[in-house]
Amino acid sequence: MNYKDESKLNKNVLKKNIIASAHISFLFGAGVNGTALPQLRDFEQTKNKLAEWEVDTSKGIEEGIDNIEDDIKRECIKNIFIDEFKSYHENAVKKICSGKDKSIKNLEALLRKTYLIVQETQNRNPSMKQINIYTLNYDNIVEKVLLNRGYLYNSISASNTSNKSSLMDVIGYNYNVKKYIPTFMVSKLHGDIDKPIIPGKSKYKDMLNEDYFEVAFNMKEQLCRPNSILIVIGYSGKDNHINKMLEDCLNTGLTIYWYKYLATDIVPFENRVNVFVREQDDYTSIKDTTLVCYNDMENVWAEKLEK
Repeated sequence: MNYKDESKLNKNVLKKNIIASAHISFLFGAGVNGTALPQLRDFEQTKNKLAEWEVDTSKGIEEGIDNIEDDIKRECIKNIFIDEFKSYHENAVKKICSGKDKSIKNLEALLRKTYLIVQETQNRNPSMKQINIYTLNYDNIVEKVLLNRGYLYNSISASNTSNKSSLMDVIGYNYNVKKYIPTFMVSKLHGDIDKPIIPGKSKYKDMLNEDYFEVAFNMKEQLCRPNSILIVIGYSGKDNHINKMLEDCLNTGLTIYWYKYLATDIVPFENRVNVFVREQDDYTSIKDTTLVCYNDMENVWAEKLEK
């Protein structure tokens, strides 16, 4: 069945009775940050160094980096990329503190709404109080937003698996009211700024490293649980190692809600019955997919439960 079939034509693909009784997870790609951080194609210092070495980047920086066989040059470009990223990230943190960036405000609204939904829903077992956020980004924007909201969260990446892996399944509990409370688990699949996976096709090979693999293995384990849904925002769908993992989870019953940004975006597994694609309402007037997801959450939660 194709997502354009009649049963999948709804603008808002979310259903209240689903999100009210599911393990909710998100997969965030670079697009979730909107204008808060530039896309990889905008990393001018990295691009200039590649051009200096006469590396072909016509098909993108990642493919250009893949063409570098010299280990010294690969380490050099990695350091340039990290330094450039840190400067962009510093500006993004300032935007969070100012509270004026629209993309950050949209992300905050989405996380706040998700928290309230999980908090308000009564028919959840304790494990459903954990909201998993799997991110392909190195930045800590999500963590900053959660911290500003005062939400309980843990964050794990390749740089801290040795001392934080035991926190992967931790869920908060309020002893005063004797209730579990919504808890966010942020998992950085490509590492963080202290230990990033360098952009390129070698990401799959790097993820087999013990520190990265533990995070990815936990993601697969979580998404294979019964009644699991994954909301995908800002991800290009081009990472084969991520797609292979998602395909395995789909085969065990995972349901994916994929938010498209451009009409030309290719969605993997779009023919699967348990993959629902959220098209833009109008591709001539594209909206931030983080905002679209928030609006969908807001609207569906206002509906009466289906009988």
